[in-house]
Amino acid sequence: MTALRFPLLFLALASLLGCQPDPPTLRTAKPTDPPPSTLLELKPPAKPAQSSPEAQKKLDAMLAVHSGGKPERLQALKSCSFTRTGGMALNGTVGAATQTVDVQWPARFRHSTEVTGETVGIIAGGLTPEGNWLSQSSRPFGEAAPKALPKQKLPDELLLTLQRQMQEDACFLLFPFADPQARALLADDAKLGDRDCYGLHVWTPALEYALLHIDKKTDTLVRMAFTGHESGKNVLKELLIDESPEFAGVKLGSKVYVRAAGIDLAEWRSLKVTGGKTFDAKSFDGP
Repeated sequence: MTALRFPLLFLALASLLGCQPDPPTLRTAKPTDPPPSTLLELKPPAKPAQSSPEAQKKLDAMLAVHSGGKPERLQALKSCSFTRTGGMALNGTVGAATQTVDVQWPARFRHSTEVTGETVGIIAGGLTPEGNWLSQSSRPFGEAAPKALPKQKLPDELLLTLQRQMQEDACFLLFPFADPQARALLADDAKLGDRDCYGLHVWTPALEYALLHIDKKTDTLVRMAFTGHESGKNVLKELLIDESPEFAGVKLGSKVYVRAAGIDLAEWRSLKVTGGKTFDAKSFDGP
């Protein structure tokens, strides 16, 4: 649910923002810290032809809890919109951030991020079978937003970042883990804060490999770790999920801490989701 990260197109967005006096810090949404996490090193085993029975049982239990016992509900999230708000770190400062994502899996994806400090930076990007685009602007805080943003073709490096983010956000929406082609094996257990977690190696058609940690008591997803592409290189990324309220029968992470190489990059504090949405294809063509 993308990011939350070196955010979408980190280098471009960072260049838009000015400095802030007394910048806020991440983790201001609640009085306690998120679950502590040691720096991971992903070491996936060879992908199996079939899931092990024990791992599949645990993966099915997680999907059942998050979908209210009806994993088919996840299918509505293949065509959806979601908005998340919180704070995002850029160039050593933190600004209030809002992200809006439209997804029509697997072909169409649009993403917009606005970060506010003394300067308001907006960056948007899109992927469609017909092409891709990037749009960005910067203005002093308090000044009206431009009526239209210029649009350009994504450079190859940023195209790879956006393609990977589309895959990451699909996994945030959980439906890839219910795909019949998903495969799972048991991984080491972990303790995240006061939560004892099962570990699962999971391969999906959306994001080739992810390491999941699932609360043993509640069967809810606590952590997802994978290889992301940010700032021109591959990095280990983690989504630490603190709260998962229900949206149309599906529990999704509303308070999510995002890390890359163990560094806190963003904190999402609220989430709104509209699943089963019908889009006009042209709605993905620009900001």
